[in-house]
Amino acid sequence: MSVFFIKLADKSSNVLLQAILGTYGHLMWVRTEVPQEMIVKVITTPGLASETRGVLEALRGEIEFEFIDPPQGDGSPEG
Repeated sequence: MSVFFIKLADKSSNVLLQAILGTYGHLMWVRTEVPQEMIVKVITTPGLASETRGVLEALRGEIEFEFIDPPQGDGSPEG
């Protein structure tokens, strides 16, 4: 699996992000990883990582967030 972690700038953006990315269920799965810090985990397959990154980059014009390293102890192979 390929995993991206993003940190939202605004708590209210989480609902919007989840709603938008929910329409890309064929491409990625999304979960709020650390709610108190507004860290979201986006999971995809290695073959779709580039396309998923492209969708996320396009969303940066609408929702303010930054890509971050995996949080400590998240249980993923990268973390």
